[in-house]
Amino acid sequence: MADRHVRNDLAELKGIGPKYAQMLKDIGVDSIKELSHRNPSHLKQMIEERHGPVVAMSEDECRDWIEQAKAHQA
Repeated sequence: MADRHVRNDLAELKGIGPKYAQMLKDIGVDSIKELSHRNPSHLKQMIEERHGPVVAMSEDECRDWIEQAKAHQA
């Protein structure tokens, strides 16, 4: 039973509200599964290249999102 539509479930993760979910979507990260495969420093760099410096978003926060995404997949 393959689900062809990936829903944008990023808001289920702690610390990702609508603003960050949209920023992630803008760089091609549109699901928890996609986020779980990312590198924290590269993710932060991609967001800042697209949106400029983001106050209060650290590499550690990106790492936390990725770890939550991995745990959510388990």
